[in-house]
This record gives sequence, structure tokens and C-alpha cells, in this order.
Amino acid sequence: MALRGQRVRSIKMAAIPVAMMLLSAGCGARLSSSQLRAAAAGGQQASSGGGTGGDQGTGTAADQGPTAAGGSTAAGGTSGGTAGGSSGKAGGGGTQAQGAAGACGATGGNSDVGVTADKITLGNVSLLTGPVPGLFKGAKDGTQAFFNYQNSLGGVCGRKLALDARDDQFDANQNKAQYQDAIGKDFGFVGSFSVVDEGGSSVLGAHPDVPDVAYALSHAHFNLPNNFSPQPLPPGWRLGSLNYFKAKFGPEVISHMAILIEDAQSAKDAADGEMKAAQSVGYSFVYSRVIEPTEANFTSDVVAMQQKGVKGIMMTGEVGAFVRVAKAMKQQNFSVPFANWGANAYDPAFITSDAAPATNGSILDQQLAMFQGEDNLPEIQLFNKWLKQVGGKPDIFAAFGWESARLFVQALTANPAVAAKPTRAGVMAQLKQIDNFDGNGMLAPAGPASKRPPSCFIVINVQNGKFVRADPPSGFICNQGDYFRA
Repeated sequence: MALRGQRVRSIKMAAIPVAMMLLSAGCGARLSSSQLRAAAAGGQQASSGGGTGGDQGTGTAADQGPTAAGGSTAAGGTSGGTAGGSSGKAGGGGTQAQGAAGACGATGGNSDVGVTADKITLGNVSLLTGPVPGLFKGAKDGTQAFFNYQNSLGGVCGRKLALDARDDQFDANQNKAQYQDAIGKDFGFVGSFSVVDEGGSSVLGAHPDVPDVAYALSHAHFNLPNNFSPQPLPPGWRLGSLNYFKAKFGPEVISHMAILIEDAQSAKDAADGEMKAAQSVGYSFVYSRVIEPTEANFTSDVVAMQQKGVKGIMMTGEVGAFVRVAKAMKQQNFSVPFANWGANAYDPAFITSDAAPATNGSILDQQLAMFQGEDNLPEIQLFNKWLKQVGGKPDIFAAFGWESARLFVQALTANPAVAAKPTRAGVMAQLKQIDNFDGNGMLAPAGPASKRPPSCFIVINVQNGKFVRADPPSGFICNQGDYFRA
């Protein structure tokens, strides 16, 4: 799906269109007596509004584990509060140490499919091999990293979270087969990411009681009532970033745009929504082409763009293709004022010593904070710490895997009875009530329950081989427009 702009789309990627896409959990946040009682009753999230915390300790609140009262160390709460004296909003991400062991009383053993007395098994069906090997490995790694973090706190009511990772090999039929095989074994699905996720949609549609918490790329997967995405991507595109760049570059640039689109249905769907949204505010595309995932020679595209007077380029695909196109442009001495490769380009591979000479000067927009570490948020520190331990790289797919897992655990632990005796129906009921989620500040706010897409974004420049936050200095831009529904 190509996540190319993450700019509201949440994420586009190699063969993916996806677009994508404040907390401040305070170090050593202390809990009020009422919060401690709530935590002891079942590891629920901190009370609304947060409140001002007390003294700050060392390390992030998330790493401190359960409190002596048997509950969770709060580091989230609801939007508007502060914890532990830290600055920033605590918004909709739930507590950091949710549902730890000792907070739930007696548990119910084998309470549903995939649940035993000491384990809950969750499936993850992602594109791991195929034409672009390892393309969405980050989705699995990010999910596993969060599970490892949660398990370090005792799991959920003493049960460890286990990941059943599946590979669809970039094949819709294989995607369907993996969901079909796993659905009778696993409690639900968390963090899956695939450009052919329409394959398993029929399986999930036939089992509406099975929770599916993942970034959906295809329209078929997105429309499932049991899919809950940390950043929903309905047909269309966010207008905020399009209006922002229109004001920045002017009519001469936006009326001479080019777009290259990965040859995958989800990527085509995303590109269609983005183009229609762009055209609705005055953009014109004078060159476009559908490309193959492994295509290497883009010289003819560069020549055609030069001939048509292209002044801005967008692309839905994976970072390797972005770099190849940028290199072809440099070889032909062709540069444009507005080169927006989108959120998928916020990847270490885009600024290697080999790529940087061609990618310097690029501009990106996305609906996530700078999760590689440039933004110093507690959630980002936690994400990178645990991702490193599983050998993952901080790409957008890992970020969505991590936050999908956080969203799932928030639902699993919201009701003490469900946390103690997990059932699919119980988790589904809680997911339907979570409609303000920002992943503890790592994501632009969105509504998983109502499938409300995020409309806020940030702008990133590529300068001297580094990603640099361009606008705003912190947080997200949220006043440039809503969402265009195609």
C-alpha cells in the first residue's frame, strides 16, 4: 500500500498504499489514591483528565512496572492531563503497564479460543517475503516488541501474550489461507500489515466476533466491523497536508504534479483517493504511471516528467523504490521544488550515505510523531528500546504494529472481568468504546471505533542526510483541513 504520505493516509508502502499517519507520561508518575484503587481493581486506565503528578523519578513510567498496590503505573490517562510533572498531553493511549499480574484476582483458565491459564495467543498475518523480502517485517517486530514489553510487566492478569506470526508471501490467496488456519487457534489478530489484506477479509467477515486490531489497507479490510485500526484509512485522503503544501509552493507547482503508483490494489485505491482529494483543492497531475514492485529503471519516467514540466512528485510505494526514483532524477539532473515521497520515506534506508545525495531536499508529511527518536516522547523511547531488543528497525510498519498492540491491550484491560477471563466478545465490546486514540502521543489522534481518520500531520525535511522536523516545532498541525472522502 504505499503509505506514501502517511499524511492522513496513514501509510503507504512498498506495495502498499497506506497513509498514515501528546502524551507525556511523566517519569516516575505517582498515582492518586483513587487511581491506585482503580488499578488494583483490574489494571484499568487512569482516570479521566489525568491530574498533575508529583515528584519525578528516573526512567520512563512505563519501565517501572506494576505499583505496590498491584495495579499499573499510570502514564497515559486521557487527553488534557499531565503525569509526573511532564509536559504534553496524555491522550487516549491507555496506561503504560496495563493489566499486570496480581491486579485481577482469580482468572478463568481456558476462557475462549487461544486462551490458556498462562497465555493468550494472537495472530499476525503480514507480508514478510515475496518480491520485496522483509517489506513489512516491521509490523511483526513492532507487535512482538510491545508484547515483550507487556510480558515484562507480568502480561495481562498473569497471562503472557504470544504472537503467532504468519507470512502471506504477497499473495491474496495465501493471506486468506493464513487467516483461515489461524482463526480457530488464535484469540484474535493484532498488528497485521499487508498490501494484499483483502484476501483474509472474507474470513474475518465470516467471524465478526473475532477482534482484528491492525492497520487495514484495502477497502474490503477497512470496512469490516471487527477491524479496529490505530489510524483508520477510509477511501479518500486528508486535505490538511494538501492545503499546507498548496500554500507553500503555489499554483505553478501544484498544477504540474506527477505520481507513481505501486501495482497493488491497495496502493491503487490509496492513490485514487489522494489524487481526487488533491484535485478537489486545485492540484493537477500531468504525469502518472503504475510501477512494478521490483522495477529498477526509471530513466524513461524522468525524461517524461522533464518533458511535461513536472514541478512536484508524489509516490505510493516502498522506500527502496523511492530511492531508485530519486537517484534516476539526480542522474538526469532533474530536480523539482516539491518532492514529497510521503511517510514511508521516513525510514533509515532513505538517508543512507548512498541514498542521501539523491534524497536531500525531500519533504515528507506524516501522521505520526518522529518515532525514530528525534521527538523525545516517553512512548517513543519505550518503542525504540523494546524494538531494538527484537532486532527491528524503526519504520512506519513497526510503529503501527506497536500501537496496534497497545490498542488491543487497552481494550483487553479496560474491564477487569474481561482481563481476568478474556473472551472475544468481551474485547470486541471494549474496542467499540475506544474512539479517541493517539498512542500516547506517537500518533495523530484518530477514532478506531468509528473509523474516524486522523486529520493532523507533521512536516519533515531531509537535510544533510538527516530527518529534521520542519513544522510544527512539536505536536501536530491540525487546522489545515479535514478529510476528503472519495
